[in-house]
Amino acid sequence: MRRKIWYFYMWFYLKITAQFFYRKFTVVGKENIPRKRAVIFVPNHVNTFMDAVIVATAQTRMSHHMARADVFKNQKLIWLMATVNLRPIYRIRDGKDAVGKNEQVFTQLQDFMKQGECVTIHPEGTHSLDFRLRNFKKGFTRLAFGYLDRFPDKEIDIVPVGINYDNPTEFGSKVSVHYGKPIDVRPYYEMADQNKAAQELTKDSHQALLPLVTNIDDEENYDEILKKLIATGADLSNPEECNPIIKQIQCGEEPKQVRKIQGPGFLNRLIYPFAVINNWAAVLIWKKIKPTFKDPAWHGPIKYALGLTVAPLMYILQTILVILFAGWVWGFIYLFLSLITVRALRIGQSATRLSFQS
Repeated sequence: MRRKIWYFYMWFYLKITAQFFYRKFTVVGKENIPRKRAVIFVPNHVNTFMDAVIVATAQTRMSHHMARADVFKNQKLIWLMATVNLRPIYRIRDGKDAVGKNEQVFTQLQDFMKQGECVTIHPEGTHSLDFRLRNFKKGFTRLAFGYLDRFPDKEIDIVPVGINYDNPTEFGSKVSVHYGKPIDVRPYYEMADQNKAAQELTKDSHQALLPLVTNIDDEENYDEILKKLIATGADLSNPEECNPIIKQIQCGEEPKQVRKIQGPGFLNRLIYPFAVINNWAAVLIWKKIKPTFKDPAWHGPIKYALGLTVAPLMYILQTILVILFAGWVWGFIYLFLSLITVRALRIGQSATRLSFQS
């Protein structure tokens, strides 16, 4: 019981802070998530640990997220990560015991799924900021088939999940989560050739995820297609809008303008200096640590982590100071202004600024 209370406390806090971090957080197809059957979510992998936050907070079923084992440096960290349902997945490079360790983790996850909880695995294996769905690895099929081996009277579904950011490295951008139709694992499990079954389930899961992500599959002309897509003003976090335009471009057609690209606006420009000064600690910490993160995919998640930890402490301390010097009324006015102006920090960070590509 304590485990669930802690999880949903963190779930609520992460959900609220994610709403502050993103200008727009859209969830599509939540009705596709089975209510009682075991579920393995298979999302595309874009934005390091931010993807786990997005998938977990976009729906209410308790879920476990698998992350690369090299993130878990020691036993204490494994315990801490486990309290928020992050579980290690081991690869061959992690040592000769990797397969055995994975089996232990899989057994634990299968027990959780039997209790009505969910698991999230990124079948692409690694993250990428490209607007492109990469090939799947079939590790998630072992977890699914193993579940039916152990609990033959139960059922399990694969649910494809499209995670789409318009600018994944920036604060105040947009994100959407698209849940696809569940894929019943039982027909694949009952195939005579289990290797072929795993291949078929992997292929079908990949195909089901394709329309749920903004996908530029032409690697040779990727940069040119992306520039033309951006020029239309299309919302990069909306695959239903973007994918038909991408097809037009790939067919050599000139796409029409979807909407006018707008800047941050006068009000944001006016508020921006106050927002920067008011968030001075988080801004200075980010400027200091940014050079240590060579992979731009970490920029957005680290900014979120600073907003999750440093910003609330900063607001509390600064509110107390205002109360001490000016009274309760001005303290609450300051706190209110802090909360409603924080999004002005997104000034100049429109979807057309592809800082994550540089």
